[in-house]
Amino acid sequence: MRPLTFQRPKPLVPVVNRPFLEYQVALLKQHGIDDIVFATNYMADKIQAHFGDGSSFGVRMRYAVEETPLGTGGAIRNAAELFPGASVAVFNGDILTDFDLSAILDFHAQKGALATITLQPVPAPNPFGVLLLNENDRVTAWIEPTEEKKKALAQQQNTAVTGTDLINAGFYVLESSFVERIPIGTPISVERDIFPPLLANEAPIYGIAPGGFWMDLGHPEQLMSASRAILGGKVRTRIDTDAASIASRDRIAEDAQIKGLTSVGSGVTIGTASTITDSIIMDNVKIGANVVITDAIVDENSTIEDGAVLEGRPGGAAIIIAAGTVLRRGTRMQCS
Repeated sequence: MRPLTFQRPKPLVPVVNRPFLEYQVALLKQHGIDDIVFATNYMADKIQAHFGDGSSFGVRMRYAVEETPLGTGGAIRNAAELFPGASVAVFNGDILTDFDLSAILDFHAQKGALATITLQPVPAPNPFGVLLLNENDRVTAWIEPTEEKKKALAQQQNTAVTGTDLINAGFYVLESSFVERIPIGTPISVERDIFPPLLANEAPIYGIAPGGFWMDLGHPEQLMSASRAILGGKVRTRIDTDAASIASRDRIAEDAQIKGLTSVGSGVTIGTASTITDSIIMDNVKIGANVVITDAIVDENSTIEDGAVLEGRPGGAAIIIAAGTVLRRGTRMQCS
């Protein structure tokens, strides 16, 4: 997600002027999950400064800070230490979804599962972990690609689709007896080191594909897609995004045009005769007169001087302007 993560951890990157994690917190709270622990490492202090004890969000917030990265398994065990003996729900910090979490929790209880993995159908091939189920929704295999294969598949934009896979959608329900199998304080992968031996021993691990919106926010173009999905009503959320899409019009010229699925942060100045289309403009950006911005992300405290033109490729590569950048008068940037 660089350069957007130079100033903040990825979970705090704004989506329609709200830090991304707020959407996850709102979804958890909607389904009665209101005791939340963040497993944090990079810029952990910024996450804690934003959420505090959670009271302003109607939940209880605590923090399990990793001095060194512990991997997906080690992070779960580190956070679960604050819930001794309890079953836990685990949410990857880069997933935008409106899954019915209550239905997933009910499914887990009805199956008497040791672990339940939420699944999402996606076109094959893909750079995700693929799961196979039997007729009773029990997981029979988990095929996790290497990091090298994930990168190669992610870069193959024109790969022919060969079918549909069920992938790990990043939301688990885990019994305490599962969590206790993860060693404390050890870097370990839950996908590669914990689940495979359990599956080999036919442990009661189940999968459910609840349907609904799902998106992995791994790079800036996906952030752009997530913003458009929220503004376009494709994902259900309890956050009032209509009110937040343009934080303030006080410094926007009357003849400036804000078009398409665009969000504009607070403290933004937009000069006369400028046009912003299908873009993300973050806080305290200064945009001059006669500027054209299309399919771009402009991070906070940047300055775009008069007559500049930024044109990304619709549905493809976006132009990303790092925080604090100054683009001089008449600058032209285009994605071919």
